[in-house]
Amino acid sequence: MRKYSIFLSLLIISFASFGQKKKMWGFVLDSASKEPIENASITNIDKSITSVSNAKGRFSIEISANQILSVASINHHFDTLLLTDKLMQQDTLIVYLKSISKSLKEVTVTAILNRYKEDSSARRKEFLEDIGSNKIPTLSKANSGAGVGINLDRFSKREKNKRRAYNLYEMLEQEEYINYRFNKYLVSRYTTMQDDELSNFMQLHRPKYQWLRKHTTDEDLKYYINEQLKIYYKRK
Repeated sequence: MRKYSIFLSLLIISFASFGQKKKMWGFVLDSASKEPIENASITNIDKSITSVSNAKGRFSIEISANQILSVASINHHFDTLLLTDKLMQQDTLIVYLKSISKSLKEVTVTAILNRYKEDSSARRKEFLEDIGSNKIPTLSKANSGAGVGINLDRFSKREKNKRRAYNLYEMLEQEEYINYRFNKYLVSRYTTMQDDELSNFMQLHRPKYQWLRKHTTDEDLKYYINEQLKIYYKRK
């Protein structure tokens, strides 16, 4: 089963949460190298809360059964996981992301946006290929090996469900855009923070997609980070 089939499970499975809430701990790793992925964003789609992985790829996030997690990182394809009862029983969740390209070498606004466009194009190409495939089995695992995918072609109202899949895809691309713009290299440069303190700051002060689209310069982001630093140290 190809990785984007997990989108389709969202179209027929209830989003209503049930059961006891819990804090899930996990790791985000590169699927080829098995190296930890730092500053990946892990989002509970149902609750609209986002966690950020640390230098060891470790994260924690509050979840309930039947909710959906999305996981995104620069230079990688994103993934989505349905939190089944079986997954809820695990102590630790391991998520593997498939690499797209090499790490960012330049962190200028132009270089970052160019890299985002290239990687976004690769993700869109794979998504369009998968959603148009007629060879998807009824049930299978997502890219990470944890999610459950359901074939769109087995259900009615196909075009309506397809539009919903596109909407979810666009939402996850917004998460990726935030990751590229609000990346560890730039944030560390302007804050001098490292490791867990950096991940904590980036999680607490993650900018909104709409704001980043309206403020596209390096100077805009520098001003934003400086303002958030005042709030961060005031809290401490």
